Amino acid sequence: MQDALNESSFGALRKAQRILDRTHVDSDDEEESDGSSSTEGQQLDDTTDEESKPEDEVRVKGPKKAATIAARKSKHAPTESTSKRPVSRHRTVVEMKKMEVRDPRFSQLSGEFDANKFQNQYNFLPDIRQGELATLRDSLKRARKLLTSSPRHLRPEREAEAERLALAVKRAESSVNRDKRERVERDALTAVTKEERNKRQTGKKAFWLKNAEKKKLLLKARYDAVAAEGGKKAVKKVIEKKRRKQSQKETKSRPFSRVTESASTPMPQQSRKRKVSGDHDGPARKHPKSA
Repeated sequence: MQDALNESSFGALRKAQRILDRTHVDSDDEEESDGSSSTEGQQLDDTTDEESKPEDEVRVKGPKKAATIAARKSKHAPTESTSKRPVSRHRTVVEMKKMEVRDPRFSQLSGEFDANKFQNQYNFLPDIRQGELATLRDSLKRARKLLTSSPRHLRPEREAEAERLALAVKRAESSVNRDKRERVERDALTAVTKEERNKRQTGKKAFWLKNAEKKKLLLKARYDAVAAEGGKKAVKKVIEKKRRKQSQKETKSRPFSRVTESASTPMPQQSRKRKVSGDHDGPARKHPKSA
């Protein structure tokens, strides 16, 4: 018996202990003493059978697995579903194809994008943007004038309105400047293309601008347009602004911070130098004698 207990698993011993405790409680009741003895023997027989089986064959009680549904004989046959789950009220009576939303701007059916054709068809947009810019500037001027004479309880609201109009003016100005820049660049490229086409008619071979030459041509065209509007001072102002912006980018891209940079810079020399004893007429400072 001791060898059998040593070889049995911990689960079987625990189950036997529970059964013994239950039979001990039942034995206290005199009315059900006979029935309890019979059940005890039956349960002990079950435990001994489980103890005699190897550990792999002992079944562990757990949640029951759902019954597997047999596969369909044909793909056209209806699908079988379990009857233990409630049926949804929403049912698909007729299967509809999912509609795919397509953007015509990026569809091959619409053809390739042509910048010149687009500008010719929508050449009225720059005029509309200039009108919007003039309207926003007038509104901003009116809002700032109203802000100066506004009472204290209305000042925060009117300040927010003035800031909103200022941001709108900046956005409109950038849009107008972009339209002007694109128009100047487009005119410069059109002039070069027309000149090259005329040269080909006289017998010249085909030639295309490189990216570097194209960049120089566009930069020269922009500066010429600025000089035509504001003169040489406007060109200098644009160049200075570009240099300042580039220097700020280089400063931000440095690997060290501004604190270390200021600490590494040498301190300026003091204008007043300390006089050495003996160079002046006054009495020399006496040093304390060491004890």
